[in-house]
Amino acid sequence: MLRNSLVLVAVVGCASSTANAQLQPVAAEALTVTCDDLDLPSLAEAIERELPALERSSAPLPGTTTTARDYAARALRPILALAKADDRAHLCGTLQYSMKWLHVGADRVLFTAYHTPTVRGSLTRDATYRWPLYRRPKDAAARDTTAQILGGALAGRGLELVWLADPYDALALHVEGAGVVQLPDGRAFPVGSDGHNGQAYQNVSKLLVADGKLPPGPPPPSHAPGNPKARAYFAAHPADLDVYWGRNPHFVFFRSVAKAGGGKYGALVAGRSVAVDESRVPMGALLYLRAQKPIVADGTITGWQPMTRVVLGQDTGAGIRGQRMDVYFGEDDVALAAAQAMTVQGDAWVLMPK
Repeated sequence: MLRNSLVLVAVVGCASSTANAQLQPVAAEALTVTCDDLDLPSLAEAIERELPALERSSAPLPGTTTTARDYAARALRPILALAKADDRAHLCGTLQYSMKWLHVGADRVLFTAYHTPTVRGSLTRDATYRWPLYRRPKDAAARDTTAQILGGALAGRGLELVWLADPYDALALHVEGAGVVQLPDGRAFPVGSDGHNGQAYQNVSKLLVADGKLPPGPPPPSHAPGNPKARAYFAAHPADLDVYWGRNPHFVFFRSVAKAGGGKYGALVAGRSVAVDESRVPMGALLYLRAQKPIVADGTITGWQPMTRVVLGQDTGAGIRGQRMDVYFGEDDVALAAAQAMTVQGDAWVLMPK
């Protein structure tokens, strides 16, 4: 993996290209960063996923006074050309001389990670596969709370999309918003979110922490999705799962998809797609982030190293609010380990053309 160090100078100018008070123009100062720590074809792929949607739109990029079409032409297209040419030197120069850097918020950003998990399931219910993911109802039941649905509000309506072998896997897919269900015959059945019930989100793991149910210290190694401590607690206290899950009113509905792990512009790109709070970050915008990422060996985090790269706001999440961003890591063991343990402070800038 190539890494080029560079001093990027953020030049203060008129902030007329943004109408979002959460984006702070950076003072004229040197920011010593690593230009980009990933392969550039992945950046090109992420940009190409969203270009058609932005180039069709004459509306302002959310939170700015720059139209989506103009942003695509003046920011995305030049970066795309350099990424496709694998021209790291000129990419770094473009970031330095052709972009305005707008810090996201006045404080540092909390970075977490998410991934596309694989779980066991079946298209038919039996003694092993008993926990359903539901399709979206077409009536008022689409507003039912989690407690109502876990209590049987949707039972008997034929809305079960797939049945899972582990109840905590169902909760984990609700948190991640997508996944791959491995069927008994070996086939992969990708599922993605079909929206939610519009209810407020509560983090189940945090509810357990607040009640003193989880032990202190780092999470144990785990090759299963979700919070390892919470998974272990519910395995030992299965009757508590519906109780705590029911305290999170927010419920996700699912549909079958061609490929799991989709955002606002289609399939997400590992390491390049991030989930953002749309009230703070323009959806579809280029961002530069600087934080830490895990070093993973055999599914276990052995250390941390700098993460400095260009990414794109391409997804949202019920728990992604305020000074928080969720980095999509993909589907492998590194992605799983990052999703379970990454909670780091860092900085993020929205990149606007000068």
